[in-house]
Formats: sequence, C-alpha cells, structure tokens
Amino acid sequence: MNKDRHIQDVKSATLLRFNELWKRNFRFNQNALKSNPGVSSLKNKFKNYPGIVVGAGPSLDKNIQFLVQAKDKAVIIASDAALKPLMAHGIVPSFVACLDPQDDIAKFFKGLPTRAMTLIAPSIIHPRVLDLWEGSVVFYSKFAPDIPTLTEIQKQLPHLGHLTPGGTVLSIAYDLAFQMGTDPILFVGQDLSYPRKKTHSREGENAEENLETTFMRQQENMVLETDIHGRSLPTLKAMSVSKQWFDWAFTTWKREGSVTIINCSEAGILRDHCGRMLLSEAIYKFCRKKVNVAWALKKALNRKR
Repeated sequence: MNKDRHIQDVKSATLLRFNELWKRNFRFNQNALKSNPGVSSLKNKFKNYPGIVVGAGPSLDKNIQFLVQAKDKAVIIASDAALKPLMAHGIVPSFVACLDPQDDIAKFFKGLPTRAMTLIAPSIIHPRVLDLWEGSVVFYSKFAPDIPTLTEIQKQLPHLGHLTPGGTVLSIAYDLAFQMGTDPILFVGQDLSYPRKKTHSREGENAEENLETTFMRQQENMVLETDIHGRSLPTLKAMSVSKQWFDWAFTTWKREGSVTIINCSEAGILRDHCGRMLLSEAIYKFCRKKVNVAWALKKALNRKR
C-alpha cells in the first residue's frame, strides 16, 4: 500500500470517528475558551531556549534518566502519554500537549499534581480533561483546511492561533516548539514504531500493551517502516503518516532564524532531515545555561490578557 493511501485511510477513519465528537466538545468548552489564552500568546516567546519534545515510545526508558540534567535549562514539552513516566522520575515538564478529543486521555493525568504545568489543548478537547487538569490551559485550533468541521471551528475563534496535527500528538508538540522559537529542538521517546515486544514506555499508562495484542487489535492498520538502524519495524498507519508529516515540516517550514532539529531517541523511524545525537551528549552541549521558563511563560500570558 502506498503512502498516499495511508494518508487517505487515516483521514477517513478520523472523520468517521470524531466529527460529531469535535462539535460536541467545542460546544461544551465555550466558557473555558473564553477565559483562557490561545497559543498565539506564546509565539516567539522562548526564542533560543533549548526545546525538548518528549514522547512515550519504548526508547524513553533508556533516556529518561538524562532528562533530569535538563531541569531549568530547557523548555520541556511532554506528550500527554509521557507525563506519568516523566513525573515518576521527578521531571516536571513546562508544557503537556494533547490532541485526542476522547475522554480516555484523562487517564494520563489522574492522580498527578498538574498545577505547575500548562496544558496545550485543542479547542475540541474533551471537557472531562479540563475538569481534571489543575494547572494553566492554553488553547489552540487544529489547522486542518481539508476537514470542514475543524475549519469552521477555527474560524469561530481566530485569535487562539493554531497548531498543525500530523497523525500523532508529537506533531502538535513540535509545532509548539517551532512557533515558540525554541532552538535546538530535541526529540526523545519519538519511536513512531514498535521495536521488539514493547509499544510504550514501561511507566506509561499504556505500558501493559504489547506488540502481540496491538497487532491483533490493529492488524488492518499495521504497516512496516525502516528505522534509523536500517531495520524493518511494524508501526501503525497513523504513525507512518506522522513520519511523512515530520519530513514535510522539517523541509518546508520556515521562521525567522534557523532551527536545529535533533532526534535523540536512539531508536524509531524518524531518521530523515534531522540530526542524531545521544541525549546525554545533546543536553551537555545545548542545555548549559539556566533559563527561567516559568517567568517567560507568565510574562507571555499576562501580556496577552
């Protein structure tokens, strides 16, 4: 099956599954959307701060110990699924990015103290997640010009600003890091594939899942991709599409000033148009100065309000 067909399959499945849920969530979130800032508030507010985008892939287990060394020296943006593993190691990210509109993602935050973090949430996030979240919330519109429902929702709140989804939540996290001006942007736990038997970090909410059960449940959605070591690995169509999305973003997105993109996952299929480095080496090289992320964030949001 070719790449274009993968994209169409993922898009069709997304529309069929979420179209009505997007509308319903957006209606329920009106009060929250009026009382919280949009992602446009953060544009270029972290110029030249190192940015670390953290996913919940199996490779995170190998590298998570080094992230402690980046404390107060980088802007750490976690995917929702990576939050529990990070906090289990005493790492509190500045931002937690969400994409999924289902109430199921609330499981990633249950029992966690989230007051010190900022949730980066789509305008169509499930209201149950907002009820559970204790910290600040910054909303964004999903930029999807080929999806009428999302386009209409975006038009209703143009001041929010938008982030561009690309198959997985890590696309949102990367767009956020890019728009905020962080440099370099380091990826950790960004496997987008299933090496050996594991599918997620062992301390994540989905740690009990293994490749066998995933394959049985998602057999029609499984494809093969080549990883950074030249091996063929199984993955989902959505993650294969996300890999294509990153290739596109890395090669076509422009901003004022350059951006250095480095995959520090040491695994997975994100291998083109970016550098590769051990996370320990990248932190030593790029995360040497103290940065006051909390102050910069407060300044950005207060100025917007």
